[in-house]
Amino acid sequence: MKYQRGFTLIELVVVIVLLGIISVTAAPRFLNIQDDARDSAYLSLKGSFQSAVTLFHSKWMIDGERTTDGLEGGDWGYTIYNLHFNKYGYPRISEEIQKCDVIFSKLLPDSSLTFSDDEIEISGSGNGNMCTYTFKNSSYKLRYIEESGEITLIKDSSLS
Repeated sequence: MKYQRGFTLIELVVVIVLLGIISVTAAPRFLNIQDDARDSAYLSLKGSFQSAVTLFHSKWMIDGERTTDGLEGGDWGYTIYNLHFNKYGYPRISEEIQKCDVIFSKLLPDSSLTFSDDEIEISGSGNGNMCTYTFKNSSYKLRYIEESGEITLIKDSSLS
């Protein structure tokens, strides 16, 4: 008669316990992958928007740092990328000339985010010198400050 070897009950229990310990310690690391991907996507959007504003400002400097003197009201004449600039060479926020949605759309024309399907809520458009883009399906806000061209990404943890 042949002697057949198999696993004993104790060996199986030990393996199951070890697999349980490994899964408990490794699972949290893999469960945060979706949050990490979302964070990366919004950081990438911030970087793209910052790069576009920096390119806009660089173009303004290359073109001789034109001034806005005599260009009040609707008669702005010279534009960069079809956007009007302020005295510091950054995209100008104005209720009459260009609102925050126009600035976002012109600087990031290939963005999949749109204002038409209510993905983004805008606050601060007008002459407040600051745009805040709130992404409705996440806890992130993107803020553009006209005077300095600064872009900040804000994560509101109370909305998560």
